[in-house]
Amino acid sequence: MESARVVLVTNVGQGFGRAVALSYGAAGFDVVCADPDVDLASKTAAEVEELGGQAIPVQADMASLLEVRSAFAKVFEIFGVLGGLVHVVSQESHARFDELSESEFAELLREDVTSTYLLLRTAVRLLRSGWVVVVAPPGGPSYPQMAAVQGAITGLTSALAVTPTDGPLAPGMHEAIDPEPVTSWPRVNVVVPSRSASDPRSDAALVHAVRYLGSAAAQGLRGTVLPVVLPPPPTVIETLLPEVQAALDDTVRQGDLDDDIEGPPLDVAEPSAYDDALREAGLDDAALGRAEEGLTRLEEAAGELDANQDDEGGWDERTVDEAASRGGWQR
Repeated sequence: MESARVVLVTNVGQGFGRAVALSYGAAGFDVVCADPDVDLASKTAAEVEELGGQAIPVQADMASLLEVRSAFAKVFEIFGVLGGLVHVVSQESHARFDELSESEFAELLREDVTSTYLLLRTAVRLLRSGWVVVVAPPGGPSYPQMAAVQGAITGLTSALAVTPTDGPLAPGMHEAIDPEPVTSWPRVNVVVPSRSASDPRSDAALVHAVRYLGSAAAQGLRGTVLPVVLPPPPTVIETLLPEVQAALDDTVRQGDLDDDIEGPPLDVAEPSAYDDALREAGLDDAALGRAEEGLTRLEEAAGELDANQDDEGGWDERTVDEAASRGGWQR
């Protein structure tokens, strides 16, 4: 089962979950895209298929045991097998600890810790020879609530590094839990990013860590907590097109973008080519001088027309023709 190229990824709508799902899709895996928002799950599934993988969207709240079991059931119904599971813990709290309400903390525990517990519990029963990678949320001393979440997740992982047969069990414990004795857990490891999700390119190091822990090369790793240092996320300017960056940044010369423009660039340093282009467009000095002379003659003709108006305030045809011919213009 562990070698099956079918992966269940949670919270794929955005962030780390989406980046991991796209990576597996590009590698030709079948990806089950689970997210509480079915529209986001469907969008990511479509992107996975564009990259060459097969994907199905699943609407699932991983903090609900019923929906977790339903997601696993759908995987086995469609594919018949599941190689591994990537659970992306997505809820973060950046509130000051002394201002964090009880309801906010309860919601944080539900979305992060309860969802991890339910997924691991289900994986122990249904994915005994597979693998699980949990992407924990970033945290630090500034947010004690996030440190508590990390501690709970890594504690669960470390406990599952010990198989049931390694420790003392009460008589009949396995039979009470499952008619078939559980002789091994799936190998479970945790990845802890240094910051929140940004974009797939900036988060590539985390995706590589997840892919490694889910590969056969990491078969001997259990209960590992792998910190991943990510580069700073790109600024707003860096995410724009090069042409827009040049327009907003006066330190970037527009000529630096010539390589991105189709066709040969116009070399202003070549006077002959530049003059020929102006001449063909009728914008050279001689053409502009002729246009200026014509305008002057037209103004003179208009003055004569004003001086020779008839009694009714108009112009007769003879006067118009004479004035126009003197000005170099024909009707």
